[in-house]
Formats: sequence, structure tokens, C-alpha cells
Amino acid sequence: KKEKFIQHLTGPLYFSPKCRKHVYRLYHSTRDCTTPTYFKRCARLLRRLAGSPQCTDG
Repeated sequence: KKEKFIQHLTGPLYFSPKCRKHVYRLYHSTRDCTTPTYFKRCARLLRRLAGSPQCTDG
């Protein structure tokens, strides 16, 4: 349920392989991504991370 809701808010996001550790930490260990009340914040953080230089460089 969480994945579908966040994906609905963000649309498809793509992360480079070297960025997966950051995505994993954000998605599985922050309050914003583990508490349903804050899922909109999680979506915003994931979008920002996807656009960051550390995640866009191949």
C-alpha cells in the first residue's frame, strides 16, 4: 500500500546504481517514509533525491 501511494505522488523515479544506498536509507529508516501521515514528505524527498547530482550521474 505504501509503495503504491508514494509512487502515485511521485510518478516513475529512476536512480543510478550508486544512489541506491541513499534511497534505501531514506525509504526504510526515516519517519517521513515509515509513517503514513508523512508519506507526502517522503515523496517530495524521493523526488529531490532523484534530481540530485549524486543520483543523476551515471
